[in-house]
Order: sequence, then structure tokens, then C-alpha cells
Amino acid sequence: MSILGEDFLILLLAFSFASFDPWSNILGLFLLQVSFWCIYEIGYIENDILGEKFEDKAVLSYNYNSYKYSFQLWQPWVWAVVFSILGITVLHQEIAIEGVHLGVAIFGNAERELFQISESFLYWIAFLLILRFLFHIYNQLNKQSRVWFYFLLQACRYCGYLVLLTTNTVGLVLLISKILIRSMQYILYRYMGGKNSDWLTDFPRYFFYLLIYLLILGAIAANERDISLLFNYQVLAIIAFCLFRGSKHFVKVFSQLMHVSKDGSNRIV
Repeated sequence: MSILGEDFLILLLAFSFASFDPWSNILGLFLLQVSFWCIYEIGYIENDILGEKFEDKAVLSYNYNSYKYSFQLWQPWVWAVVFSILGITVLHQEIAIEGVHLGVAIFGNAERELFQISESFLYWIAFLLILRFLFHIYNQLNKQSRVWFYFLLQACRYCGYLVLLTTNTVGLVLLISKILIRSMQYILYRYMGGKNSDWLTDFPRYFFYLLIYLLILGAIAANERDISLLFNYQVLAIIAFCLFRGSKHFVKVFSQLMHVSKDGSNRIV
């Protein structure tokens, strides 16, 4: 549910506002995300297998015992290929319209269209192979060293779609902010001794997500002398998303706000 309720919505906010055909963009992104997670989940399964083998107190996923003997490595790749082809085919019309004249995109010969789809498919599969390789290296490292590869995995998770699609500055900053916040959470988890049960819930990630997003976008707007980067429907939708999804985070942060004279402990609570 977090994938659809968070990742997918973030991708839509990042890419759909810059799309020539939003509906094709939504469907194509959804299909590509399914193909992405088919491969990304292999890394989680591998992590469970290695954790059970080498860690004294391994934290395994809830369904690990049910799939560790029946899982076949080729199965997710088959599904990833199927959903990749479907997603790229849906996105192809938008990619074609963006890249060439509309008449060529609609009435161009089938050979040209097939070549463009095949080229996009090869780019995407190459990206999935790189993703799988990075997750494999991540799983082979000790926990402290994994922090740096986690950055790369999050970059793949949110910016990997740039292999096929382009976005605007507002959308790109949104993706980068998400990478930074998730990586920040993971660093706190590894270096501050966080537990699996509390490291996500205790950190007001949507508050910091929106804060970092607006700071980066504001700096770019100031540098470009373009205030329209801050005042548009896309930014408004992103702010609304963060406030809605992270309402408890904002309440928590602002409930802690008080004058130092009223906080005898003077500590973060």
C-alpha cells in the first residue's frame, strides 16, 4: 500500500505535470513501476536469505518462510519484462509526440515505431540489470557500509524513470528531495541505533521532506530569477500531498514548538 500511496503518487507529481499526455503517462508509469518492483523485491528476498545465514539476530520479512523454498529467480524477471513492454508501449505515443512531429508520431511507419519501442525497452532492461547488481552488492556488504549503496538504490527507485521520461525542475527537485530524506532516515537508523519498529514512525519525514523540497526549489528559483517555480499548480499539489500524507508529522513537530523557558528539560521530546 505504501508503494501506491507514496511512491506512485510522488512519481505522478514529478512526471505527469510535464507530460504531453497525462493519462498515458499515469498508466505507463504504473506498469513500469510494477516491473521495477518485480526486480527490486528480489533484493529484499536475497537480503532475507543472507540475513538468516550470516546474522545473529536477523530481522526477516513476515512471508520469508513461505517463499524461501518455492521462490524461483526467473519468475520476477519474466513479469518484469512483460510489464516493461506494456508500460513502454503505452508511453511510446507520448515519447514520440515529445521527440518528433505529431504527424510522424501518429502516421509514421510501423518499423520506426517498433525501433523506438525496442530502443526504450533495451534502456529500461539495462537499468533493471544495474538495479539488480547494486542491490546484490548492497546485500553483500556489512550494515555500516550499506549506507552509501542505499543512496544509489534510492536514486534508482525515484530517478530511474528518467531513463525513459523527462520532467521539469519542480518534479526533479521533488525526486531528489525524496532520495535525500529516505537516505537521511537510513543513516539515522544505522548510526543512531534505531529499531525496525520505530525508525520510520518516529521520524517526521514528511515535514523534513517538504522543508528540504521548498529550500532546494527556492534556491533554484532565486538563482534563476524565476519565482514561477514556486507558485504553480504542481507545487501546490506537492504541498497538499505532504500535508495530507504527513499530517501527524506536522502536528508532532509544531506541538513541540515552545519557548525555552517553558521547557525545563530543554531536550527534544
